[in-house]
This record gives sequence, C-alpha cells and structure tokens, in this order.
Amino acid sequence: MDSKGLPPRVTAGLYAAAGVLFVIGAFAGGRPAFSGVGVAFIVLGALVYWRRDRSRD
Repeated sequence: MDSKGLPPRVTAGLYAAAGVLFVIGAFAGGRPAFSGVGVAFIVLGALVYWRRDRSRD
C-alpha cells in the first residue's frame, strides 16, 4: 500500500500554523524565549512550501 501523504501546501500550512500557535503560546505563557521554536516551525513550513515543485527522486 503506497501512501503519498498530505500535499506539500497542506503540510506547509500546518507547520506554519503550528509555529504561529507556538509563538502565541510562548508569549501568553510569559516565556518569550520559547518563541524561537515557533519561528523554526514557520521557517520549516516556508521551506516545504518553496520546495514543493522540486522533482522527487
């Protein structure tokens, strides 16, 4: 059974949304230093989005 998974746009959106929620939670919880993890998720979502059209090996 071959599973392709989610489309790259959906995956990128989910990563970015998780990052935004993590940043909001970090500031709301009084720990702004943890917002770096959220920023990393946002960057990961952007990379997935920009690399979506590359050929697969």
